[in-house]
Amino acid sequence: MTVAFVFTFTAITPASFAASDDFEAYRLQQQQGAQKIKAEFQEYKENQDREFSGFLKSQWREFETFQGKVRIKEPKPRQLPVVLPAAQPAPAQPVPAPEPIVPKPVPDIKAKPSPIAPAPVIAPVAVAPVITPPPPPPQPKPVPVAADKIELSFYGNTVSFLFDPQWKKYRLPNGDKPEAMSAFWTMMSGSKYEPALESVNAARRELKLDDWGYVALWRDAVQALQPERKPEQNLLLWYFLVKSGYDVRLGYAGQDVHLFVAVKQQVFSTKFTRVGPQTYYAVLAADRGDSIGSFYTYEASYPVKLKPLDIASASTSFTRPVTAQRVLAFEYKGETIRLNVPYDRRLVQYMGSFPQSEFAIYYATDGSQLVRQSLLAELKKYTAMMSEEEAVNFLLAFVQKAFAYKTDDDQFGYEKYFFVEESFFFPYSDCEDRSVLFAWLAHELVGVKMIGLLYPGHMTTAVALRQVKPGFSTVDHQGARFVIADPTYIGASVGMAMPFYAKLKPNRVVDIQ
Repeated sequence: MTVAFVFTFTAITPASFAASDDFEAYRLQQQQGAQKIKAEFQEYKENQDREFSGFLKSQWREFETFQGKVRIKEPKPRQLPVVLPAAQPAPAQPVPAPEPIVPKPVPDIKAKPSPIAPAPVIAPVAVAPVITPPPPPPQPKPVPVAADKIELSFYGNTVSFLFDPQWKKYRLPNGDKPEAMSAFWTMMSGSKYEPALESVNAARRELKLDDWGYVALWRDAVQALQPERKPEQNLLLWYFLVKSGYDVRLGYAGQDVHLFVAVKQQVFSTKFTRVGPQTYYAVLAADRGDSIGSFYTYEASYPVKLKPLDIASASTSFTRPVTAQRVLAFEYKGETIRLNVPYDRRLVQYMGSFPQSEFAIYYATDGSQLVRQSLLAELKKYTAMMSEEEAVNFLLAFVQKAFAYKTDDDQFGYEKYFFVEESFFFPYSDCEDRSVLFAWLAHELVGVKMIGLLYPGHMTTAVALRQVKPGFSTVDHQGARFVIADPTYIGASVGMAMPFYAKLKPNRVVDIQ
């Protein structure tokens, strides 16, 4: 068999060579242009670092720290009022609508609380036994996987990054601190820091970390570089957070090195300072800055505008869960209901590091997948067949009776608000914690709109029911009527307010998204 091949020839003319030469010249021009832009940007960064390093040699002065701000100044009740079985909701007039939520500035120095009459106590309430949670999961030590590479475990996730060997060798010298810190900035700026920034940023994107999660990841990274050396850790953390665009200030007092961070939201129970108009918080100090008195920091600002941390909500889906379990029991209409609630111990550990901030942050943060898939599924077996009002009452009974009560001062010695996950770990909770948990449950299982209500010494919630019965205690907000639903008033159903607060106007309303 004969196979015919047909060849097609394309004429190559001088014009074709000319076009090829033009394209090559264009490509070379573009490449040179990109290299020029890169070189100019590098020179711009180097000029910034030289300028800032120069500032650090001289522009330092002493600053004072102030006691942490307090969210609720009035004392909370040490014991809770209980609704007697025969009690009925007393007719109540709607409470006047509160003033719009505009956070008021809080004085620098913690004021002594004015005495306030505690809520009346009718009888103590029996609570279910508390199961002691397991200890925190062990954190694997960082593993050097190559000469210039470190691998660490971040809440169960493996993160690795390249480092410059001089970062591990650096030691803060004694003597003149401004000169030493200027030299440190110059050393870091001349090192190969960009690959480490790129690696940690890539991990942030992959794990979908919030701003605080990003800070926590860098904190673990510098601890791996300089274990047991807090001054050097803080110097490294300062450098990398500033290079990440965050407004972080370094300070010193004697041989101690401190970090103060600008935060978009207010931070509470944490010492702070002011440099110009900006407030900086000691959120990275283990003791929330309690041990920091006056200190020295630089007055100059970094040549590029830096941004504050934004902690509007906390990420809850990036950990590799370590499962712990809480056994809860409560009574509803004569029936004792028992629930086994798995929760994520690693997420609790992360939440424990989160700065204490505004009420809205706690309401806006989700529970873990463990809690969603266990607790929500179990409670939904009951609420699915209930009316809207009955379902709200069922969830109120759960939060009121399944958790033991204790104020933050009695449990911790300082003010601490819980995210949803934390309510299953700690043995006690108070009014803010219960309000956050109840609002999350009611939103997820009943689908009702909620608001938080802050009274003197007390926080509760209100719910937008489709049907508002006569006699219900209510609050009007933004054109809607909300019915009081208090998860801390033991035995109370929706529409019942604690007698002490029934006719008071709330100080603030928190919109729950």
